[in-house]
Amino acid sequence: MTSTLRRTLLIVLGLAIMLPGFSQKNEVPKGWHLLDYKKDGYQGISLDKAYEFVKSKKLKSTPVIVAVIDSGIDTLHEDLQSVLWRNTKEIPGNGIDDDNNGYIDDVYGWNFLGNSKGQNVEKDSYEAARVYHKLREKWGNTTVAPDSLSAEDAKEYEMFWRAKADALGSIPEGMGDVTQLKLAFDQIKLVEKIIQAGDVAIRAQLSKEEILLC
Repeated sequence: MTSTLRRTLLIVLGLAIMLPGFSQKNEVPKGWHLLDYKKDGYQGISLDKAYEFVKSKKLKSTPVIVAVIDSGIDTLHEDLQSVLWRNTKEIPGNGIDDDNNGYIDDVYGWNFLGNSKGQNVEKDSYEAARVYHKLREKWGNTTVAPDSLSAEDAKEYEMFWRAKADALGSIPEGMGDVTQLKLAFDQIKLVEKIIQAGDVAIRAQLSKEEILLC
């Protein structure tokens, strides 16, 4: 057996073994949004890089008030406690609207998605909720086999049920495996192409159309 043939066989065998591992979904690390693209491979804000830049330039800080337009913040968080903006016109915990702006005890601003008990509205602006309500009329009262639909409708149908699962916690039996099955099938097709390419190379090396493996 020639060295070229041996290399071809090893490449085909190696790829066939390695590819199933690549099909598994890599977990996104916690705090990915703080990482750096060039260093870590994630499209974060490069927080550490920004800190190092400021330190290296010995820049003086300038106070900036940031309004968080979202579902509230943790006012007891160790990184926020000492830098939170404070409404000095409001006396905390007295149950009175001291500054007469319409909000009682708004010491750190106002959480419009919460209540006085500290409870927040959950899933208020989830993309899954928007997708679910948008497609509910079309797909909400029916269960069909995705392979009986057009490619476009099958994709939309699967997206609807995934959105419903995220928003409401319900999904038809078997729907959760559709994407994984597609990924596995794509990997199988890729392995098949690699093996076919290796087969062509082996036949060319041996100048034979049929090869008997013992």
